[in-house]
Amino acid sequence: MDTISEQQTEEAVGCDRALAAADVVECDGASLAAGHPLVDEEWEEALRTIPVDLEQTARETKALQRCREVRQATDLLRLVLAYCVCDWPLRLVGLWAHLKRIGRLSDVAVMKRVQNAKPWLESLVVVMLKARRVELRAAHPVRVRIVDGSSISIPGSRGTDYRLHLSFDLGSQRMDGIEITDVHGAETLARHPGQAGDIWLADRGYAICPGVGTILKAKGEVVVRIGWATFPLESHAGSRIDIFPWLRRIPSTEPEEQSVMITTPDGRFGLRLIAQRLPQEAADRNRRRIRERASRKGKTVDKRTLEAAGYILLVTSLPAQLWTATELLALYRLRWQVELVFKRLKSILDLDQVRAKGPALAQVYLLGKALAALIIEVMADQATEHCPMLFADAHRPVSTWRWTTIGRDFLLQAVRGYISWHHFLDQLPHLSRYLCISSRRNRPHQSTVATTLLDRLWRQQTLPTHA
Repeated sequence: MDTISEQQTEEAVGCDRALAAADVVECDGASLAAGHPLVDEEWEEALRTIPVDLEQTARETKALQRCREVRQATDLLRLVLAYCVCDWPLRLVGLWAHLKRIGRLSDVAVMKRVQNAKPWLESLVVVMLKARRVELRAAHPVRVRIVDGSSISIPGSRGTDYRLHLSFDLGSQRMDGIEITDVHGAETLARHPGQAGDIWLADRGYAICPGVGTILKAKGEVVVRIGWATFPLESHAGSRIDIFPWLRRIPSTEPEEQSVMITTPDGRFGLRLIAQRLPQEAADRNRRRIRERASRKGKTVDKRTLEAAGYILLVTSLPAQLWTATELLALYRLRWQVELVFKRLKSILDLDQVRAKGPALAQVYLLGKALAALIIEVMADQATEHCPMLFADAHRPVSTWRWTTIGRDFLLQAVRGYISWHHFLDQLPHLSRYLCISSRRNRPHQSTVATTLLDRLWRQQTLPTHA
């Protein structure tokens, strides 16, 4: 039997490793320079933030059926995120997929695969949110959840086309509930799942008796701002309460409260009504805004609406023994944190820059943005574990805005991957379907007409002249 020396073994192993590395480069579709890191490793790292079997769920939701061109779920997800997160047009997504050897797809083929992934993306978002809620329940026995909605419009629209409904965990500064609906999706506290003991914080849009009743029946707690006319308050005897005589007796600085009852489809519940007079400047600003809105709609403002604009009105189920009126007013002011989340989603992730006009493609676009936001939050959790002292500094906390910007760029880099310029030039003869302008009724394009005209003029000027 022949024996193999140690040197020969090392040479064989080294050759195998070189061949494996060459195969990886060939599969990546790019001629990488020597020593250049395989940034597809970052894509694998991004995939690990999603705690589910992507291949299985893609087939269960029929997002991946016939494996033609796009052969695996990870490639399909990458294709979807290239459209949703990188904000590329469908044709450029097809060009990128060709260069990355994901598949040779036309813009129409890309659109069909992206649209078909809608149920799959919904399931991925749900799985990540469920995992997040389990972690938060273990870490925070008392949770304050801020809920709000934001309007989204498609290109050319003058109104609301979609709504993003969000639940935000105040203690962890993380999203724990996301739902995307059309314009008919109403704001309600019953939209997001919760558990007993959760404190729900919401503005006047959520002051609806059925939604509040759903939370109270489930042993949750509420802190909700109300309007004088939209949230009927009752006395313990069952009669409707006129709050204005009571409001006029409130001093200029201190909050006041009284016990009230509400009737909901889930039963009758007792609440605390808390009111505080606003500074005169804030009250005048509110009244001016109300008058301007009514003027645009051609309506007359009720005098009671103008009077109520000088107060902040809250209802809560939290006991007075544990929460004073002043503390609850301070808690409600923290509701602004969810507005900052919407601002980051729209300004950094371009959530409101919907590229698609069709409802199916538009919803996938928004779901892809939501999935990207959740992945970035998981990346933030990883950074917190890696360097806890940096994120624990109460005097100089990490800027959420800057972190979201950095996380977005890392995710974009992971999705795009590395494509060398030489590989692009090598593939250029095969990219005409993506780069060339579509024909328009068989008429030549203006750039072609201009080139032809200038070429003819140049030839006329350079022709030899004869005496």
